[in-house]
Amino acid sequence: MSISEEDLKRLLKALAFAAHKHRDQRRKDVESSPYINHPIALANILCNEGHVTDINVICAALLHDTVEDTDTTPEELGREFGGEIRSIVMDVTDDKSLGKAERKQRQIEHAAHISDQAKL
Repeated sequence: MSISEEDLKRLLKALAFAAHKHRDQRRKDVESSPYINHPIALANILCNEGHVTDINVICAALLHDTVEDTDTTPEELGREFGGEIRSIVMDVTDDKSLGKAERKQRQIEHAAHISDQAKL
C-alpha cells in the first residue's frame, strides 16, 4: 500500500495533535505508560491486523479519546481535521458527565446507529 503525501501529512498531524493533547496523561497499567501509546496501538491494530486503509479511520483512531479525555472540543476537531474525522470520533466518544454504568449502557444502545467507519 502506498500513501499519498497529503494523507501522510494528515496522519502525522493527527498523531502530533493527539500526543500534545494527551501529553500529561498516563495509562492505568502497571508501567503507567504514556497515554498516547493506547491510540497508537489502536491505529496499528486497525491497519496491520484489520487491514484498514481508510486514512480517516486511522486518524480518528489516533484522535478517538481527545474529546472524551482532554480539553479538545468537537468544533476544534472539525476545524483541524474536517467533518468526517470529527464525526467518527464523536460516534465513539462517551459523555463523561454520566456514571460508568450509564455510559456503558449508552454505548450498547448507540452502537447500532454509528457509522460503519466508527464500528471498526
